[in-house]
Amino acid sequence: MIKRLILTIWMGLAIWSVPALAVTADAQQTLRRVTLEVSNLTCGMCKYTVENALKQVEGVKSATVDMDQGIAVVTFDPDQVAAEALARAVSNAGYPASVRPD
Repeated sequence: MIKRLILTIWMGLAIWSVPALAVTADAQQTLRRVTLEVSNLTCGMCKYTVENALKQVEGVKSATVDMDQGIAVVTFDPDQVAAEALARAVSNAGYPASVRPD
């Protein structure tokens, strides 16, 4: 009886988790990562200003600024926003930016 209960629970979890994994895998396939070259990063607040400017753009999933290298690495949905629009958002925040060629 206990074996049957455990098997039923295990099968239910296995069936339930498969569709969730499929959706997550599809969502990850559509994401793209781009590196932006960013100028005028002179203080600690610059990092947060650029990250916040990027995170406010629809379609951006994550944004990280490396001040030492003068770059921002952005993960985004290309169906919602273009890489050039990300560079414009950073430039509009006061930090001239361009898309680094692949």
